[in-house]
Amino acid sequence: MKYYLTTPIYYVNAAPHIGHAYTTIAADTIKRWKRMQGFDVVLTTGTDEHGQKIERAAAAAGKTPQQFTDIISAEFQRQWEILGLSVDRFQRTTAPSHVVQVQDLFRRCLENGFIYKGSYTGQYCVFDELYVNDAKPGDPCPECGRTTETVSEENYYFKLSAFQQKLLDLYEKQTDFILPETRRNEVLAFV
Repeated sequence: MKYYLTTPIYYVNAAPHIGHAYTTIAADTIKRWKRMQGFDVVLTTGTDEHGQKIERAAAAAGKTPQQFTDIISAEFQRQWEILGLSVDRFQRTTAPSHVVQVQDLFRRCLENGFIYKGSYTGQYCVFDELYVNDAKPGDPCPECGRTTETVSEENYYFKLSAFQQKLLDLYEKQTDFILPETRRNEVLAFV
C-alpha cells in the first residue's frame, strides 16, 4: 500500500536552520516507521523559490533571484544528505519540469472556468507572507510584530466554491479523509 508524505516546501530566503531540520527529520522518521509497517513510502520535500522575501534577500546578497535560490536550495539538499535523511523527491518551484506542470494545470483550470482574475488591496507582512485582514496601514503584523505594507495587486484566484459541495460530500462519506481528526473543523471552515 502506498503512503505519501511531504514536508512543507521551504522558503529559500536564507540557509536552512534547526526548524527545517526538525521538520524533515520528523518526516523521515515517519517514513522509516511506515516502511517497517510494510508501506511503500514516498517522501517529498523541496523549496519555494518565489516571493518578495526571496527577491529582497537575493538583492541584499548582490545576486539575481535565480542565482540566490540555486545556492540556498543546494544547501538544503546538502543538509539532508549530511543528516542521512532519505528524501525520495526534492522539488524546486523553479525547476523546468515543475514550471511546465504548473502552467499546464493553470491553463486547464482557466479553460474550465476555475480561475478568475481579481484585485486585492490590503495590509501584507512580507516576512510572514501573510495578509492581515483587520490591519490599517503601518499596523504591526500579529504574527511577528513587523510593520505591514499596503499592497495592491491584480491576481488570479482559484474558484474553490465550484468544488464546495463535492468536497463536503467527500468529507462526510470518507470520514478518515481529513487526518488528523483535530484538523477537521479547520478544513471544513476553509471549504
